[in-house]
Amino acid sequence: MSAGALIGVSISTMNESLTDIASQFGLSALHEGIVVSALLVGALVGSLGAGLLTGRLGRRRILCLAGALGAGAAVLCTVAPSADVLTGGRFLVGLGMGVASAVGPVLVADLAPARTRGSLVTAYQVSIAVAMLAALALGMGPMGHGGWRVLFAVNALPCVALCLSAFLVPEAPGDLMARGRGPEALAVLRSTREREEAAAEVAVLSGARRRQHRSVLRCAADPVLRRPLAIAVGAALMNPIVGIGAVVYYSTLVFSSTGPPGATGARSASLTVGIVNVVMSFVALGLIRRHGRRPLLSVGLAGMAAALGAAAAFQLVDVTAARALTVAAVLGYIACYAFSAGPLSWVLFADVLPPELRARASGGALAGTWAVNLAIALLFPVLVGTPAAPARLAGAFLFFAVVTLLILALLRRYVPETKDRTPAELRALFDPSGAPRRR
Repeated sequence: MSAGALIGVSISTMNESLTDIASQFGLSALHEGIVVSALLVGALVGSLGAGLLTGRLGRRRILCLAGALGAGAAVLCTVAPSADVLTGGRFLVGLGMGVASAVGPVLVADLAPARTRGSLVTAYQVSIAVAMLAALALGMGPMGHGGWRVLFAVNALPCVALCLSAFLVPEAPGDLMARGRGPEALAVLRSTREREEAAAEVAVLSGARRRQHRSVLRCAADPVLRRPLAIAVGAALMNPIVGIGAVVYYSTLVFSSTGPPGATGARSASLTVGIVNVVMSFVALGLIRRHGRRPLLSVGLAGMAAALGAAAAFQLVDVTAARALTVAAVLGYIACYAFSAGPLSWVLFADVLPPELRARASGGALAGTWAVNLAIALLFPVLVGTPAAPARLAGAFLFFAVVTLLILALLRRYVPETKDRTPAELRALFDPSGAPRRR
């Protein structure tokens, strides 16, 4: 879960520091976007690199390297004498974050049995939410001039934890099979699964090993692999394109225009976003144990679209109560995201991605995720203005509401239920020549 903590702290650190950094270094709105987006450029590059290096180094070793790089980069950000050095340091932190995002959830899915896979991958999302809240709360403290450097120093802690915790988990069965260590892979699987389930999964991994030389493009042409690959990529992209980055990266900016008056009021509203995100992420753990992926995503996406539409409408109403209603709508959006698109994008990604594609496709899919986040981080302050203009914010909210409804329609049309399915059952589900075991 330290991989999730690294992501959460890295994202929220800049949210709470941006105003002070802009003041100290005299940044324009565009330069603010560049400093924020440097993290995401690094994450994009890191996730692509993870897909290339995981097959050679293994998941545990690459996570350790990511943690070490992130810790050193966090120290560089702490002592940065200029915005250029800070931007470079944030890029390096992003490299580690991108590797962690591409490798962490897949490693959890590889080690978890089918019955607990959803809960364990959701716990990864919970760790992101908790870390984000901790960074937001620390940023609310009276740190004085230059206090933003303390936040960047704290960013090193989850990096060190990631480096150390990588040695506490067993090697992924897929990595062991790729090196011809089948008995060890079977032993790892038997430690968390029933004997029959472990044997069936070893058979799937054995077949994956024979196909691992195939490129992702060749796999995409395979009718058995095409649909799960498309669903996995779509699930990864669902996370950012519903607009969560606009709220998470710039919540203080958003609430400075629409929330409680004053800088303190905006930061308090941002902290409330973090609290709601954490509470509902824990609620998601219970919901995912009891309910399928499709019902939770359907309810959550519909709720998010409704909340974004309401927030857009309240921006256009020039009454005092509209500010409070906008905050309530944004919190409703966060609540729905936290039990649906937030955790289930990772869960669905881990559910459907075949073993032979996990190391390579995860990096590419996550690179797309970070690319969308990058575009939002770079363009959002320019498009809505600083301070944010209500009419422009309304347009942004409405745009993300429409996108969310489109995702809901695609989900209902193309995505099957994957809850509690083993890799063998999932392969049978997507094999046109085989009958699905459950619908």
